[in-house]
Formats: sequence, structure tokens, C-alpha cells
Amino acid sequence: MDSLMYVTAATHLFFCPFTKVEESFNVQAMHDILYLKTNISKFDHLEFPGVVPRTFLGPMFITIMAFPFATILSCLQCNKFLTQLLVRAVLGVVVVSSIKHFKNSISKVFGNSVGNWFVIITASQYHLMFYSSRPLPNIMAFPLVMVALSSWIRGKHSLLIWSSAVAILVFRSELVIYLGIIILMELFYKRLKLFRGLKLGFLAATTVLTISIVIDSIYWRRLVWPEGEVLWFNIVLNRSSEWGTKPFLWYFYSAIPRGVALSLLIVPFGVLYDIRVARLIIPTLMFVLIYSILPHKELRFIIYVFPVLNVSAATFCNKVWQTRFKPKGIKSVIALFFCTCHIIGNVVLTVVFMSASYNNYPGGYAMSLLHTFENNNLDANYSIHIGNYPAQTGVTRFTQLSNYWTYSKKENLEPGCEELMSFTHLIVGSNSRDNEEMLPYRNTHTVITTVQGFSHVSFNYNTFPPLKIKTKTQIFVLKKNTIKLGVKQNIKKIVEEFKNEQDSEKKIDLNLNLLDKKNKKNKKNKPKQK
Repeated sequence: MDSLMYVTAATHLFFCPFTKVEESFNVQAMHDILYLKTNISKFDHLEFPGVVPRTFLGPMFITIMAFPFATILSCLQCNKFLTQLLVRAVLGVVVVSSIKHFKNSISKVFGNSVGNWFVIITASQYHLMFYSSRPLPNIMAFPLVMVALSSWIRGKHSLLIWSSAVAILVFRSELVIYLGIIILMELFYKRLKLFRGLKLGFLAATTVLTISIVIDSIYWRRLVWPEGEVLWFNIVLNRSSEWGTKPFLWYFYSAIPRGVALSLLIVPFGVLYDIRVARLIIPTLMFVLIYSILPHKELRFIIYVFPVLNVSAATFCNKVWQTRFKPKGIKSVIALFFCTCHIIGNVVLTVVFMSASYNNYPGGYAMSLLHTFENNNLDANYSIHIGNYPAQTGVTRFTQLSNYWTYSKKENLEPGCEELMSFTHLIVGSNSRDNEEMLPYRNTHTVITTVQGFSHVSFNYNTFPPLKIKTKTQIFVLKKNTIKLGVKQNIKKIVEEFKNEQDSEKKIDLNLNLLDKKNKKNKKNKPKQK
């Protein structure tokens, strides 16, 4: 049954193989650790440091696990993009394994059948499985949260405190709210002695902080505690709101309903049916409520709560399923029908979300198409400039396949400036040839290809399926005209030139005819001389 989650996560990975700007630091760090190793001066984070520093401990852990397989791919001369899939797959295995570990703890308390329902419900939902292989700071912290929750359920306080310390001090400082509430509950009910808790907490915090500061200071080339700076930036300065704000209850009416999909409708019944579920749910909802004070909100910020809510849904589904053969009234029939059919509804929603996500990475597809079109020239002396929008929607160092080409993501360049004109290829974010981003290149470059990206979802009840994913042009891939074009482009250019020549000849013939007629007319009207 557990393999269902692994298969689902792998499906999401291969269906959406590219990454976005939020994942940029970790994915670039994994590339640089694998390929540049100790040549830190060439690392991406020194050229594009971002707003706040991030820790290298997560990327290091994943690359250490992926290194043997990456070496095999390198010996087989596979392109680097397969290594991106590899490191993401390793991360996905770690995340799903942590969910499995949490499920095993749930099974010990609630029974194996509840654990099986938990797996089915979790695999049917979109967001957790989709994010499981995405190198985000929240996902790096996610396995540690699952270990902490499992340790809490099993009463293993030492592992609870150590995993909490790593999650909070290295990856996501806001988790001090969630895991702090849980530890305080253990202290309040005297399941954890105060002195032991302080002793373990001090030892864990000191060790984790020392490791983070030492390792990250080497990579950042200055004394730094990355998550400390993130905490100061987001919480104290509240500058995260510069990236947008959401209403106070947004997590409750938007993020959680999308995260657990139709399963949310039966979560309350699980709490009512088994009081032990309430013990899990209360600190979870308290965390979301307190964290809602911060105005900048994103679904992934509370992704840790989805498995806990699924436990409640699984508990109720199991109760209804076990009584399916007993005499029952209309309410029981409705409950049984919904518990089974809501899984199908979750899967349908997952398919819709996946279809939209597939078109959300035009930058990655643009890079892939560029290398496909220039497949015979990977050893040429080409220079590629990647615009801001393409760089945010799928372009990473893993997608830079040629060792001979030079790739640049230099920002704040005016369209048509001399520096941009010096590149042999441009990947430009634009939805039309007539936009200001494209106009300067009308006579100097040839469009190799365009890339469509997600626009919106349309609904038409007269068609099947009624939902359609609509796309629009978002990226142009250009090639400088001084560079030898491909066969198709050459033929197209020759045909256009031939047409222009024919048009010119017709105009000349027409002008000559008009001139001849005019001369004859003048000659006819001219008076005869004596």
C-alpha cells in the first residue's frame, strides 16, 4: 500500500520535471555541489544571492545520497538534466519515506486499516504529492516535522527535540510555533520532565547552530546563520509582505481546502468520532491560527498540517468502511458513498491541477527546445541570454547542457541594447512579436520557436471534459541572423526574398507600362510643326 505514495510522487516528478524560482537556491546549490565541488567562487548563489541567505545543509544531504547515482549517469555521458531529475527523486523518496514513517506511527495507535486509509487519501490529493520532490526550504524541513510528529505520538521525546531543533534552526524558524506548542503540551501534561527538556533542548540547539554556522559560513564566505537572517527579515522586519499579502483567514478558506481537497469535508467527523484525533488536530490548528498573523501567506508554508488532517479523515473513513455490512440507515449509506467517492473526486482534481502545472514551466521547455533545435551545434561557440521570466519558470544550471556554450542571466538589460545584441541566442519573455521586448529584434533575429504557458481554466458544459486548460504564448526563442540558420529557416528566408523580388519586378513592369502609355498619349496630343 505504501508504494502507492511513491508511485504518485514519481508521476508528479516526471510530469512536471522543471522547477520555479522559489526552488532556485536549493536546486542550483545541488548542481554546484555535484559539478563544481570545492570551486565555491563559481557557485550560483554568489552571483545571485537572493534577498536572504539559505542553508547548504539540505542540498548537501540530498547530493550525498544522490552522488553514487550521479556518478553513474556521468560515466554513461547522460546530460545534466537527468541529474536534476535524480536529485529531485532522492528528495521525493526522503519526503515520502517520512510520510510512511508517520503513517506507521498512526497505525500503531489507530490500527493498520486507518493507516491504509491514510495512504489512499494522501496519494489521492494533489499538493502534498506534487511538492514532495520540489527543493523548497519547506520541503527540506518537512521530513523532520514528520519525524518529530511520529516521535511525539510514540513518546520518544529525545528524537522529538532533536528533529525539532534541526527543522527550526536550520530550515524554517516559524516551526517553533508548531513544534513548540507540542513540546509545551508534553511539559504541561508531565510526559516530559522540565529539566530533561531543557537539557536536551540546549544540547540540540547548540550542536545544530554550530554545524549550520560553520558549514554555511564557508559557502557564503562570511559569518552567517542563514535561518537567523530569514527570521529577522520575515518576522522582525515583516518584509516578506513585499511579496504580497493575504487576508488573516486565508489559510483556512483557501490553502487548507485546496491542500486536502474533498477530504476536508470529513475531517470534522474524524475528530468527533475519536478523541485521540483531537490531540493531533488542536496544536495543528493553533499553529495555523497563530501563523496567520503574518500577512505574507503561501500554501506551502503550512504543508506540514495536511498529513495530520488526513489522519482525521482516515479515521472516519475506516469507521464507516468497517460497518458497511451491518444494518444501516440512509445516513450511513450516504457516509459510505461519500467516503469512497471522495477519493475519486480528489483524483479528478489532481488531474486538473497537474494539467495546469504542466504548462507552468515555459522557461524550462524553452531551454529544452533550444538545445533540441541546436542539437548538432552543442560544441559551437554560442552565447545564450536568458530573460528574467524564463529564468523564473524552469531554467536551472542543470538545463544548461553544453559545456561550450556560455549562458547568461544578467538582469536589467534594456531590450535591443548593445550587450543583448552581442548574444547569438535570446530567450525572451513576451506574449507577442509586437511587444517592446521583441520589437528591437524584428530585423536582426529569427524566431526559432515560441513556448506556450498556462493562461486559465475554461469551463464548457457542452464539451467533455468540460474543463479545458488554456495556454498562451509566453516565451520567444530567438537566433541572431548573422548565425547560420537551419534548413527550414533558410528555405523560408529564400522564399520570402524570392517573393519580394517578384513583387519588385511586377512593380517595375507596371511602372514601365504606365510610362509607355503616357509617352504615346503625349506624342498623340503634340501639335504638328510646319
